[in-house]
Amino acid sequence: MSPQAGFLLVNQIVPRLRSAIPKCVASVGAEDAEELVQDAICLAARMLHSVEAAGKTVTPGNIAYYTILHMKTGRRSQSCSRADAMANGTMLDSKSSVLSVEEEVGYDEEMGEPITLGEMLGSEREDPAMAGARNIDWERFLSTHDRRYTQIVHGIAEGRNLRETVFRSAHARSYSRMFQLKQQLARDLEVFMGQDAITDSATVPAWRASLKVNSEKAACAADRRRW
Repeated sequence: MSPQAGFLLVNQIVPRLRSAIPKCVASVGAEDAEELVQDAICLAARMLHSVEAAGKTVTPGNIAYYTILHMKTGRRSQSCSRADAMANGTMLDSKSSVLSVEEEVGYDEEMGEPITLGEMLGSEREDPAMAGARNIDWERFLSTHDRRYTQIVHGIAEGRNLRETVFRSAHARSYSRMFQLKQQLARDLEVFMGQDAITDSATVPAWRASLKVNSEKAACAADRRRW
């Protein structure tokens, strides 16, 4: 873009956009007026550069007018898709919508409080991705170590003590040997998975903690209303 075009953009096109965009263009989702103006300026600059490169002459009013039309139809500086579910044009066509996780979708009669979208989507069960990743780590670890490690781990997972594991094991020679193997297993596991493995496994995911905090706030508010 030439200096003359930049001067035209800053001094004649941008003031028009700042005046018209908040009144003419509907915001979508979390957009605000300032964000829409910045998008419009980017579109206008791109349009002005293309016109200048083509050797054509336009007025500042023309650039501002067509920029506002693009913004009204859902075009933005970063995208003009009408197929993406998150695209502005798709939402303006009423084909998709974005809702807050705090959006109320029902009412719990027993608790006397509304049910939010986040509570409907959030599951109390373990995250499948985390469970799958953990299973892969265990498989890699057990496949490269003593086969008796597998029996010890399975016994712990099933709630058996070490004596019961020794009794059921076809490869164990004595309780003392299995006890030594269990201690060695702990050391090898710490080297393989890191010292923070236990802490990480017990940490509540941030997204679930946020939902729990919001749920507890709603429950406290409901209790105050009852009293």
